[in-house]
Amino acid sequence: MATSIKLKFIPSKIKGKKGVICLQLIRNRQIKLLRTRFRLFPDEWDKLFGNSGFESQGYLQSIKSGLDAELMQLADLIRLLETKSNYTVEELAELYASNSFNGYFFPFADYVIKSLKTDNRQKTATILQTAKTSFENFLCGQDISLDKIDNDLMQKYENYLKHKGVMKNTISCYMRALRSAYNQAVKRGLTTQKNPFAGVFTRIDKTIKRAVSEEIIIQLKNMDLSSHKELAFTRDLFMFSFYMRGISFIDMANLRKSNIRNGYIIYTRSKTRQQLTVKLEACMQEIISRYESQTIDDYLLSIYTTQNHNNTSQLRNYNKRLKRISEMLGFEKPLSSYVSRHTWATLALRKGISIEVISESMGHENETTTRIYLASLEQSAVDKANEEIIRLK
Repeated sequence: MATSIKLKFIPSKIKGKKGVICLQLIRNRQIKLLRTRFRLFPDEWDKLFGNSGFESQGYLQSIKSGLDAELMQLADLIRLLETKSNYTVEELAELYASNSFNGYFFPFADYVIKSLKTDNRQKTATILQTAKTSFENFLCGQDISLDKIDNDLMQKYENYLKHKGVMKNTISCYMRALRSAYNQAVKRGLTTQKNPFAGVFTRIDKTIKRAVSEEIIIQLKNMDLSSHKELAFTRDLFMFSFYMRGISFIDMANLRKSNIRNGYIIYTRSKTRQQLTVKLEACMQEIISRYESQTIDDYLLSIYTTQNHNNTSQLRNYNKRLKRISEMLGFEKPLSSYVSRHTWATLALRKGISIEVISESMGHENETTTRIYLASLEQSAVDKANEEIIRLK
């Protein structure tokens, strides 16, 4: 069904004050009014759309031109949405109000960020927000048309980041985030594909090893933290992440009791949207039971509290406490949320477990090298791999 657009004038209830011109959207019998920036007195509205001319009044002419531009932009957005998929009048109003589809990059990036947050992909949204801010700084705060984003511009942006001393993997992270947003704009028909990211660094450079030895994991597991409740909880979360084949902190925080089904913890990775199934081992259940009375809102672990339900700040606190534990144990390099994941993978490899099984166990996104010839793995193979690693003899 087509969407109709009408101009509506809503006079002010206050005598002597201008009323507002609105755009009335009607679709599937749903009506939505959008307030424009244009204000008029009732007699001016009559002149603008009545029989008496207004050509001699430049003020009214500018309003008429502005309204025509608004109507054209809204019509373009409707044509775009109707070629892609079905949509509601509320979605149309939201996109129009946010100015996300005006042909410029930053409003569209804001739209993508909001969509990621709605989809509970907070980390990806944060990365894109950081990359957007960096790109804005490069452009001195000026927005840029999607059509003007080309390879020459992105090469200059890459050189700008290098000159500022930004690490290669951070550059890659920014470029991949911006590329993803740009490709979504292309997919929606907002611009044509010019491959602006060809040749810029989007790979993952080798980094300092984050894994620790099995001896350190055992030392951490057996550490007496009875007099430090917060640190004991942090250690238990680290061990739970390790037992869960290196589950990320955000995914661990968002686990619900309903994720436990038939002796397995089944969850979807927020980063890749892949579903993973982990056998519920006794060591995991012990940690779950230890904090069961402290959980809220049916969460599996007591990471969130009624005072702090923000996973970003909770992750920051988690890493600070891991650093404190590292200092207490005299570790040369501090533990972090990534260490449990890297350590699980490293120990798995040392125990002779194939890279294919490791990739499947951890839900790696890089399917081009492991999943081309790997159709699927039996659950028993993944369970056996995890049992072998977390035994910690």
